[in-house]
Amino acid sequence: MKKLTVLIMALAITGLAWAEGGTEGKAILDFSMPPNQLSPARLVGLDGKNISAPITKTSFWVEPGDHSITVTAAIDESMGVGTINVEHKTDPGTVTITVEAGKRYKIAAQATDNKGNWEPVIWKEEDVK
Repeated sequence: MKKLTVLIMALAITGLAWAEGGTEGKAILDFSMPPNQLSPARLVGLDGKNISAPITKTSFWVEPGDHSITVTAAIDESMGVGTINVEHKTDPGTVTITVEAGKRYKIAAQATDNKGNWEPVIWKEEDVK
């Protein structure tokens, strides 16, 4: 039992998720650290359901098809977008994306102005290894 608990904790820390029916034929929404020109994003909603996951969880297995994702962005002045007007900051953002089986979609936030407005972006799409 102790080994199973350690295994589950290790999977949670690395950002992997156990999915019902296995992971074959699924896609991954990946919110790990993006390149410097983008800001980190965090999944807070998937297909109308709140996601309450530890901050260390950055990957989520999903079925292929269209998904409505709600993300929050970690944008601040240190991200190089100028002075941020927090009163006008838009957060969270909801978009619909179409995913294919066997693909990993790396998702981040891209600032659109110096008021804190942003949009979710897929900055990289790759085959799951």
